[in-house]
Amino acid sequence: MTNLLEFKEKLNHFYAKYGRFIWPVFKFIIAFIVFTLINQNIGYDQRLNNGLAVMALSIVGAFLPSTVLVLMAALFTAVHVYYVSVALSVILIMLFLILYFLCIRFMKNSGYVVLAVPILYLLKVPFAVPILLGLIAGPLSIIPMSCGIIVYYLFKIIKGANLVANGTSVEDILGVYKYVVDHVISNKEMILVIIVFGVTLLLTYFIRNLSIDYAFHFAILVGALANVLAFLIGGLILTVAMNLTFIIAGSAVSGVIVLIIQFFRLNLDYSTVEFTQFEDDDYYYYVKAVPKVKITVPKKDVKRINGENHDKADDAISESVEELER
Repeated sequence: MTNLLEFKEKLNHFYAKYGRFIWPVFKFIIAFIVFTLINQNIGYDQRLNNGLAVMALSIVGAFLPSTVLVLMAALFTAVHVYYVSVALSVILIMLFLILYFLCIRFMKNSGYVVLAVPILYLLKVPFAVPILLGLIAGPLSIIPMSCGIIVYYLFKIIKGANLVANGTSVEDILGVYKYVVDHVISNKEMILVIIVFGVTLLLTYFIRNLSIDYAFHFAILVGALANVLAFLIGGLILTVAMNLTFIIAGSAVSGVIVLIIQFFRLNLDYSTVEFTQFEDDDYYYYVKAVPKVKITVPKKDVKRINGENHDKADDAISESVEELER
């Protein structure tokens, strides 16, 4: 445990010293993953489906706000779709703009939440999103999280829409529009995921705000269990077939991932909890103070002995020996 705490402190010192360089690198990695996954799933335009284009866009995205990165990803997707269907690309841009102006634009760093949902879905650990947001954010984060879920299912719908997007007549365009809208509105699985993730986030948020020992740990546990139960109950009510093994295993792995993140984000020492009381002109306060676990990383002092000091040390030793012989 001590080694982990020392490692955590070293990471904190490293980030404090080099944070201005680490953050762009992190954003570059996120952008690279996003554009790569888009190419792997709907890489219709071969001009964009190459490493050079992904690298260039990722470098640009590393120095832009998260909301702009979301717009870049949407435009990148629309260009790919435009290669096979003009009508579908226009519809896709309209839907992305609606999502952007309704929620993403007004919430700081919400773009990362929108991007995280489809990325973690493809990595098979999407359930980490509501649990983590319940710990570090609040109920309003349900909005960008829901947008991320819609974006993920839009990608799945686009693949099917390409099969019917063959013509350019008004009837064909309306047919594509009807196909996309119907599959978004009537998608029971997407609606179920939005509801379950919202419930999981709210429960996690409620538990972590309780004045109990190990509130954050209980919140993670309750969030993971609530996620499984909500999918089971919701699946029965909405008659949606769910992969139970994926839900249980994914919730367990997501809980462990969030627990690790929580350890490096905030680690509290509940063995030395203190209670204090004070007042001001308007209120009388009862305060529970839980100290953070901190450890001092030992510093290694290296002393250099030059030739002159070495000779002086030898002379001092010789004098001591002579005195003893006398």
